[in-house]
Amino acid sequence: MATYDCDAPARSIVAVGGGDATMFAVGTQRLRGGNDVHIVTHDRDRDGARCTAVLSHPDGEIWSMDARPAEAGSNDAAGADILATAFDGGSRAGGVSIWRLPASLDAGSTPTRGELTRVASTPSSTSGKDESEDALSNPRCVRWSTADPSILAVVGDTFVSIARLGTELTLTTRGSLPEGSVVGSSCSFHPDEPEVVAVGVDTAVSVYDARSGLHRASQTIQNAHALQVRSVEYNPKRGGVTCATCGDDGVVRIWDTRSHSRPVGEMAPGHAHWAWCATYNPEYDQLIASGGGDQCVRLWVDAGNSSGGGGAKGGGNTAVQKTHSCVNVYDGCHADTVYGVAWGRGDDPWTFASVSYDGRVAIEKVPRAEKYRILL
Repeated sequence: MATYDCDAPARSIVAVGGGDATMFAVGTQRLRGGNDVHIVTHDRDRDGARCTAVLSHPDGEIWSMDARPAEAGSNDAAGADILATAFDGGSRAGGVSIWRLPASLDAGSTPTRGELTRVASTPSSTSGKDESEDALSNPRCVRWSTADPSILAVVGDTFVSIARLGTELTLTTRGSLPEGSVVGSSCSFHPDEPEVVAVGVDTAVSVYDARSGLHRASQTIQNAHALQVRSVEYNPKRGGVTCATCGDDGVVRIWDTRSHSRPVGEMAPGHAHWAWCATYNPEYDQLIASGGGDQCVRLWVDAGNSSGGGGAKGGGNTAVQKTHSCVNVYDGCHADTVYGVAWGRGDDPWTFASVSYDGRVAIEKVPRAEKYRILL
């Protein structure tokens, strides 16, 4: 295990860069004073974590952050150096900003302090009408589409929006979420459909299709969890057929999006407190890492969607088809809620990092035995 402290509250973490260096960007959430994006590098030889750069984020507290994927078929990882941040502006309305990381992030150099380069900021409107001026204000989640890296989903307490990045950030579609609903600060694009996005709303998962408007969900997994859904993520390798969710009931579940009367998998035992995030390994999708309010990270293996298994119950749905066990529990490194987990990119898919609200970043590796079981 390798650790790094941001010395500020934090809740968002994403993998950046690629190639030989395993890097993560972490966004801080100070109520007063400036906020930053810390670039944390994993030293594989020494299994250590070090700060490569601290980059000023002048817009406010970072609630969510995502790195744009590279264009399909491109060997250029420059797309991963474009960050989208959802921020709370404090005394002024929050919004969305797009940033470019420095062209050179030297993992072996002395830590540097610098500036993020602004690429674009929240558009005020698409029609010029006054009521649209807060079209993306106070967002809680931003996610890039892997099918079309120019498209960004933005979710707030009352809305879901789709924006496109060209020479500027342009709002293309906006819809209102059901009145009185509570959003779990999570969304995920369908891996093959750049206009389809899933959002955790109350205890359900709602799927919106921008092609038919965003005012009504085109598909809903009712009672996905017994309590608030905190995270939803499509499996990146299975064409949107399955997705993983977790929530305040501490449970991580797998769903077949074609038939979702019951989950096809459940990870047991779950977190002892709220489960805030669950994310697939981008290369080996049988691996899922989750983090929660019990201050630990759990590593799971999704053995597939076959029938049979333990028959665990919960969440208002009928019994799940298969129960999966936890491969490893990473505890003792966080002293606060784990809000974010991110897998490394580039040539190191076996490393993942987590961040807790106290600003502690922990970098872990998949156990060697599990790695070879998957490879062999």
